[in-house]
Formats: sequence, structure tokens, C-alpha cells
Amino acid sequence: MGESKGKSQDYVETWEGGFVRTDAKGRKVYVIRRMINGKSYKVSTRAGNARAAMEQLKRFEADPEGYNPAGAPHEAPIYLDAPLAEEFLIWNRDVKKNSREWLEKQQRYLAWWADQLKGLDLRKVSLVDHIKPALKGAGNGPHRIAVLKSVYSWLRKEKHLLTVNEDPTFQTLVVPQARPEQWKRVKVIPREHYLLAREHLAPHWRDGMDVQAGTGWHVTELIRFAKEGSVEPYRGDAEGVSGVLVCPQTKSGEPLRTAVSAEVLEAGKRLLERGTFGREKYGMAVISACKAAGIPSFTPGRFRHSVATWAIEKGADPASVAAFLNHKSPSTTRRFYATHAVPAKIPTLR
Repeated sequence: MGESKGKSQDYVETWEGGFVRTDAKGRKVYVIRRMINGKSYKVSTRAGNARAAMEQLKRFEADPEGYNPAGAPHEAPIYLDAPLAEEFLIWNRDVKKNSREWLEKQQRYLAWWADQLKGLDLRKVSLVDHIKPALKGAGNGPHRIAVLKSVYSWLRKEKHLLTVNEDPTFQTLVVPQARPEQWKRVKVIPREHYLLAREHLAPHWRDGMDVQAGTGWHVTELIRFAKEGSVEPYRGDAEGVSGVLVCPQTKSGEPLRTAVSAEVLEAGKRLLERGTFGREKYGMAVISACKAAGIPSFTPGRFRHSVATWAIEKGADPASVAAFLNHKSPSTTRRFYATHAVPAKIPTLR
């Protein structure tokens, strides 16, 4: 395959195989550029990260003329065995930056799927004959489905070992939306309980609680911020905003920037100076503080629900709250994080 033709793109950076450009949606695309036996090659790998691009480069160098980033038909079967599961988990850890907790869950579900699909070529697995019968009666179906779909997507998009037609989960297996737990029980922390508990916390844990109460971040985002985050100046003129806390990477893979007050900004700076933040010790410290304050215990994971509810009950527009919490849609905020918020009263006859 020779040098591809088409509209030229600006180079973003270089890599061992050539250069990286951006596509129309601003995503990175690794391009191979080589001169072999006097012939110039320039061809997209369709890969969006260095690991996948290096695998494509090996395939290209083995057969430059026959190279196809989508891959050629593979005769060897693909099994969900220990080596494949390990490679998938390493990719999730190093490329997707999954949390330790989610990696551990994925490992358990991968082992479960390996038992269910033992001896089956993944490209020949049937949704009706294999996947749905395995899921019948199995607990935590949404997570099991999400992991299997992720494996197939990885094999298609990153490894290029499967086609869409060989993926039994593509547009057929849907991850069911669980009924939000907060519909069954209130998960909002009363403001006065938050203030009482913080008085019984050591300064380090108090800073973490204040940052959560001021940002609505997940605990995992708080931990990433303490380890690798940063502070930026606020360039707007909104009242009460003194700076921006930057979490280096959220679940979606993009940096999360949250405008905060002066008090939260200072708490964030102190967390950065310390550089570490332990999840388990933090949770235990908060529960102990609740007991010392004589209030019902709550966990740090409830601050996201609380921030959404506090804001909407203060009259904030759900769309603004959704944007602040980095939700894709205000409906997510209403459904999962502000289910117990009472909208502001409007003028009525009585």
C-alpha cells in the first residue's frame, strides 16, 4: 500500500513510526511514514494511542504492501484465556487509566466469562446460544455485560482482530440501566452534618472533604488530583470564584476543571503539597468523625449526590449543575444525583 492521498493535516507530534495528526473531531491518529526500498509510504494506523500504533507498525513492517489497518481475516481462534485477560487489564490500567477498584472488578468478571465461554472462539460466540444463557440468573448483570462489551470493543478497535460482524455484542447487547439506589434511600448529606463532621477531622482529611463539598468530585478524582492535579487561575468574573482545580483525568479521559471558592482553592493547594490521599483511611476518618460528632455516619462517596441536591434546592438550573459535575446531560443529574432535591417554589394562587 503506497502513500495515501487526501487532504493534508497538521502534525501534532512525532512517534517511532512517523507522525501523529488530529482528525476532524480533534482526536489523535497515528500515521506511519516510511521509506522502504526507495518507495515512500504514508498510511494511517487508525490507532489513537501509542500502544496500539506500535502493534500496527509491527504488522506494517512485516508486509508493507499488504498492510491493512483493519487487519486481514484471522484463522487462529481467539480465546478468553489468562494471557488475553491480562493484556486487556494492562491496557485498561495504562491506557484507559481505570481505577484500581474497577480493574479488580473487571478481573473477577473476566474470570467468570472465561468459565462461561471456555473453549469457544470469541469470534464464533453467539448472543443467543452463549451470552444470554450465561447471564440468566447471574447477579450484577450490567457490570458483566459492560466488561464483555469492552473486551470485544478492544479486540476490534485496538487489536484489530475482529470485524464488526464477528462481534456478537455490537449494537445488540445493551448494558441495562440500573434503578438508581438513591431512589430507594436518601443519600444526601445534610449541610449541618457535613459541618459537624469536619470539626472532628484531621486537617488533611478535612481538606479532602472541603474539596469534595466544593466540587462534587468522585473520591477517585480527589485522589488523582492530590497525586497529579494542578491549580489554574480563573479568567472569568463570576462572583465567589477564586481559582480552578484541575483533575488530570476523569472517567471520560479528559481533564476536569472545576471553578472553586477561595476556601476550597486553599484546601486544594494543601492537598497538592502533600501529594497523596488514601481512599480507605479517608473513609474511615469520615465515619469516625461522624461518630464523634454524634450524627448518622456517611461516606465520602455521597458528596457528589449532596452537591447536586444542595445546588438545585438553592435554585440552580439543572443544566448548570450538570455542566459543573461534568455530566453529558441534565437528565443524568436528575436521575442519579439530585433525585431528592425539591425544586424552588413558583408563584401560585395559594
